[in-house]
Order: sequence, then C-alpha cells, then structure tokens
Amino acid sequence: MLKSTYFMDMYYPSGKEELKAYCQAEQNNEHTPSLILLPHAGIEYVHRMYQEAFAYIHSPQRIVIIAPLHSEKLEKDRDSFLFTLSTGDVETPLGPVTVQAAEGIAVSDSYAEEEYTVELFYPYVALNSPSSVIIPVFTALETKEDIQALSRLMVRLKKEVNDSVFIVSGNFTSTGASQEVNQMARTLKELLENNAPLLEAGSRKKISGCAYRILEAARTAFPGKFSLMMARSGDYLGESIKSDADGRIWQVYAIKE
Repeated sequence: MLKSTYFMDMYYPSGKEELKAYCQAEQNNEHTPSLILLPHAGIEYVHRMYQEAFAYIHSPQRIVIIAPLHSEKLEKDRDSFLFTLSTGDVETPLGPVTVQAAEGIAVSDSYAEEEYTVELFYPYVALNSPSSVIIPVFTALETKEDIQALSRLMVRLKKEVNDSVFIVSGNFTSTGASQEVNQMARTLKELLENNAPLLEAGSRKKISGCAYRILEAARTAFPGKFSLMMARSGDYLGESIKSDADGRIWQVYAIKE
C-alpha cells in the first residue's frame, strides 16, 4: 500500500500539468556534484533552483536528503538527534517514489507529518529520477558531537553506495532586517567557498539559517568548497548575493563537487 503525502496541496499547484511544468528538468551532461544545497519554500519560489539542480542528477542509485527539524522533537525522541522515515513507496501526482530508511538511526514517521522539507523533493524525483531511492534524514543538531555524528553518517552512507547524491535542504539565512541578512548571507557564502568552520560564526550571530550545522557536518564529510549557483531574496533572483536585495531571508542553490 502506497504511503500518502501531507503537504502537496499546500506547497504545490493542484493541477498535474502545472506541477509537471514546475518540476521538469532538462538533463545536462555535466558531472553530478557530491553535495547540493537547496532551499525549502513554496514551489513557485524555488522551482528554478530545483530544476537547475535536478539537471545535474542523472538517476543515481540513492538520493540522500538531509533536512533540519523546525518543530520540537517528540518526547519519545528526546535522546535522539537524527531521524529517518520507514521504508516504503510514497504516491505523488507525478508517480510513486521509493523511500528507504537510513540504517542505524531512529525511525519516526511522525516527522513526515510535521516537516515538509523532504516531501518537496518527491515530485522532482518521481519525474526526473524515478529509479532513485530516497534516503531521508531529519536532524536536530545541538552539539559538536551531534554534528560529528552526522558527518560520520554521511561518510558511511557514501561508502555504502558510491552512486549517491546528497542534498542539504536549508535556507541560507533566517528572517531578519534586509541589511542584516544580506551581511549574514555574504559571510556564509565566503565561509562555504573557503571550506571554513561555521560554528563559531553561528554562535556569534555572524551567520544564520536553519541548516548551517548540517553544512558544518557536510564540510568535513565532503572536502572542497561550495560554489553558489543561484540566490534569491525578496524580488531578486540571480547568480550572486546582492547588498541591495530587499528580502528578509536568502535562499540559495549551491553545489560541492
């Protein structure tokens, strides 16, 4: 029996053909990156970034999606900080996708109903990479030890199946005044491009965003710098972070070779 989705009506258009137009990616012949950073939001805001990213994804065996928990952990999960979803097929308007639990971490399907981030990818995988298996990982990282454990998990998953693409779902900055988030976005971009540590900058409020701790784990698991491919804030969408963008949050698509 196919599992249901929870957020399609909220984050995607209701018409199948309109959804297909938002999700269709034109495949290119470029090398698939080891790691991709994509934001989460309604499809009308992020679809160009997702389409560009999935043009690089050439039906790998596994697509590992790592996302932050935005809600509080359940009481039963108070001693855990990494979660996955149970194995099974999920129905989407563009066809089914196969979800496979990440071995060795807590399985909690309750987060599928709380967090929309992983579900955002389902129609893109169904349309552009239907043979790929999705490995979902939700994180509630707090300590350096938590981050190191996630980094080890990423390395292990890569060693298990080399034909894997890793996607971090996270917005580049948190909500704030435009001038403040623009500066934070520039700082975070510089740190990622130099493969520099992120935690001190985060503790000093020099950077923000829901996934910088995940990116710190990825920084050590996947050597090499990030390259920013597309950025969005307010009405601006382009290839750079502009100081005069008037949005209150930055959303970025970046890759790590």
